[in-house]
Amino acid sequence: MPGRTVVGQRGATSHVVYEWVLGAIRSGRLRPGDPVREEELARQLRCSRTPVREALQRLRLDGYLERGRRRGLAVAQPTQEELLDLCVVRETLEGLAARLAARGITTSEVYFLEELCRDMERALERDDLQELARLNAEFHAVIWRAARNRFLARELQRIWLLITRQPVTTLSYPGRAREALEEHRHLLDAIKGGDADRAEQLARQHMARAQMIRMRLAAGHTLAHPGVPVPAVGGLEL
Repeated sequence: MPGRTVVGQRGATSHVVYEWVLGAIRSGRLRPGDPVREEELARQLRCSRTPVREALQRLRLDGYLERGRRRGLAVAQPTQEELLDLCVVRETLEGLAARLAARGITTSEVYFLEELCRDMERALERDDLQELARLNAEFHAVIWRAARNRFLARELQRIWLLITRQPVTTLSYPGRAREALEEHRHLLDAIKGGDADRAEQLARQHMARAQMIRMRLAAGHTLAHPGVPVPAVGGLEL
């Protein structure tokens, strides 16, 4: 478990515990395969074991935790087959999100996406892969928000978290960072222009390309920068 202790959580509810563990997974403080122990977590959060037990059960049902090798629970570590299934679902949902965004994106959201593309260009010039990964996650999160469907955004966030907890980022693949940035720009143009069909097509192609590279990296056991950030979808009451 992460060494960071939360103070003043004696009255912590299962929701508080759930969000704390989920935040640790999102940030990379808890990695795939790491054990999550009920007693230790209760001590760390200074609360009783009942809300911890309830939160861990929910995290398991949501797919974030799984049975560990030595009993107990651990952060979920999808198999290659499960990873492929997740990528297929993500491709479809990202396409839908782009389609919906093209129908109702606001001027401020378009401006934010344009700024993110400029920031990604600067990060690419500095060869700052971690910053590029963070900006990439934020780019997709803006599209999810622009889709105006909290259920879609919530599911995409869950799938993104399960996929990107792997110790690889597709942006580490030779030439992929530049290629992904160009794909983002084309996708932004389609969304900005209100072309829903084109936006969906480009989003699905973007995800299919990332999926192919992710499988290639995972199959070769190529480790890259860990702790790829997971986009937070604010304002949707997830």
